[in-house]
Amino acid sequence: MRVLVVAEEYPWPARSGGRQRLHWILRMLCARATVDLLVIEEHPSRSAPEPPPEVPIHRLTRVVAGHQVLSAGGRFTRWLFGRLPRSVVGRDWTSARSAVGEWADDSHDLVWFVHTSVYLALRHHLPGPHVVDLDNLESSLRAHRRRSRRWQAARTFRGAVWERARAAADVLDKRRWRRLERGIARAATVSLVCSDLDWRRLDEPRVRVLPNGYELSVDCQPVAPPEGADGDPVLLMVGLMIYEPNRDAALYFASEVLPLIRAQVPGARFRIVGRYDPADSHILSDLPGVDLVGEVPDVAVELARASVVVVPIRYGGGTRIKILEAFAYEVPVVSTSIGCEGLDIEGGRHLLVADRPVDLAAACCDLLADAGLRKAIGTEARRLWETRYRWALMAPVVDDVLRTVVPHGT
Repeated sequence: MRVLVVAEEYPWPARSGGRQRLHWILRMLCARATVDLLVIEEHPSRSAPEPPPEVPIHRLTRVVAGHQVLSAGGRFTRWLFGRLPRSVVGRDWTSARSAVGEWADDSHDLVWFVHTSVYLALRHHLPGPHVVDLDNLESSLRAHRRRSRRWQAARTFRGAVWERARAAADVLDKRRWRRLERGIARAATVSLVCSDLDWRRLDEPRVRVLPNGYELSVDCQPVAPPEGADGDPVLLMVGLMIYEPNRDAALYFASEVLPLIRAQVPGARFRIVGRYDPADSHILSDLPGVDLVGEVPDVAVELARASVVVVPIRYGGGTRIKILEAFAYEVPVVSTSIGCEGLDIEGGRHLLVADRPVDLAAACCDLLADAGLRKAIGTEARRLWETRYRWALMAPVVDDVLRTVVPHGT
């Protein structure tokens, strides 16, 4: 059996949640089929490593699909009178379609699309059975983001008008994403989501659940010291800071929650680990108690010094691999309801859940003050990860998808 995987991001190094999911899907597919990989990148990395030995890609092609040269007014007009959401309008798929044309003589038993955009752009150019991984439902992200808007945060009349315009655009985009996602779920041979919650949101018979997972790089019993290297408690957030929901969450926690924590625990530090835009760095790094770390080669080092992992997400889609990562290392987690939605967890047992700044601060302070509570939460979280959220447990789902799509290919 031969499988073509079409993705919007090169998966290595597999540091972000999306890259980790793609890495493990490729790894499972390579164990069952001959796999070709076509990566269509908007912002390609110049120093990406080769695929690891455990993912023997047969053929790999990377192309750039940027944006068409349009004025702001032209893009707005195309979006307003079109049927596509803002993030899809204006993408130039010419190079991607040319790359697909070069593969015309290759025969694939199925095409596995990662995300909506590449499917919409290339579905008619790649015949055969299609699997589409909808790991983040963009319609849910827009709905969450609109509910998280706070008009009082706008300091000027112009800012308030701009925020209201964005919220109105989110309403329209949510409907468009919803229509696109439902259409894909009906048209594709199989569509994948990462939680039962997203499965219920789509409510289509061809949708399957492939949960997110996490694997430790080595077989170890992690030990998470309760204090940072300098003796102060560390509240750790891990995430790609160029991703808007993560950037919003970091600023929300640093500006509204951390001051409440430091009023009770003056030495508490908020460490933010993940790639960020240097142009935005001063917004966070200038706040008291905040350490903007950036990318690190091994997040386990950061987890080992963390007292608590915080996931203050206010809008987003899919499920957070950063939570599963903390579970695997037995680091207690404090999350918003949206941050942990879709995971089969019990608040107060596997992690602490709070949404208002005062409640998030109280949950963090409770953990910082009680080593026994930190240990109990971490132990239950580790047990859940071992029995429910390891990638090794997801292989039967991939096998079932392959049997469904290519009945005689496995």
